[in-house]
Amino acid sequence: MKHKIAIEETLRRVVEVEAESPSLAVCRTEDEYNREEHVLTANDFISVNIMLAPEDKEAQEYLNNSTFRSFVERRFSDSSADIPLEDKARLAFGSLDNAIHDFDRQGNNLPAEEKEVWLLYRCDAWLSTSSLELVAPFSSKEAVTDYLTSNRKRFRLTQWDLDFFRENNQTQRGGTNYIACCHSLDPAPELQPADTDDAFYKKPFRYGTTVLTRYELENLSCPFCTEDTDDETMRKIVRRMHRKMKERINAGDNETSDMEAIRLEEMDEAAAHFNVPYYEDLQE
Repeated sequence: MKHKIAIEETLRRVVEVEAESPSLAVCRTEDEYNREEHVLTANDFISVNIMLAPEDKEAQEYLNNSTFRSFVERRFSDSSADIPLEDKARLAFGSLDNAIHDFDRQGNNLPAEEKEVWLLYRCDAWLSTSSLELVAPFSSKEAVTDYLTSNRKRFRLTQWDLDFFRENNQTQRGGTNYIACCHSLDPAPELQPADTDDAFYKKPFRYGTTVLTRYELENLSCPFCTEDTDDETMRKIVRRMHRKMKERINAGDNETSDMEAIRLEEMDEAAAHFNVPYYEDLQE
């Protein structure tokens, strides 16, 4: 039987480049490399890997096997603490300079690590809500899968059942099924549209025949958060609304038959133009 084996040699040379940032230094080095100012030779050889190629037919069968994937992912998770940080950066971002660039761009707005709990339930053949019976809580899906695997005889699960669970978070068999649901621990309270009953939100702003209030922006289908939107910005929004609506009416396009739809569209566009935030963006 013939197999496809990959031979990979690694050449490596470190050069010093003057630039304003790591990303610019990488770009400059790429340009120099393309101009053949850096040509690596056998003197830059550091290692060789000889291994089964992913293109091999048998390798493809394993890579498409969900049990094998879970096996590799568990081993990777167990050994991840031993992987050097620069290798993790390369795996996650493509390169160390990409990781630095993305980190600097996010600054202090890095998302907090989300805590999760996985709940395993026993249920009927239709997975109906009324039949859900809690089996146990777990810290991860991998822990749920390991639990089911170690108790496969007790729960009468076949290998097909376990593979189906890994792919779909549930079994699909006879009278009894198992389903796992993920929930966030200590979720942050969702931002809600402001209490728009006071005068601040119902203050009218007029330009020509167009009138607008913060209340209307707060109650669109995708609402804006206007608590920090000052009066001058509101005046700019209503002026832009009026001008854009007039342009569309004068153009005589077919859309002008529904004036209320046009007004809502231009209201949304004008508020976004002047950087009034959507509530859904504040929740990210």
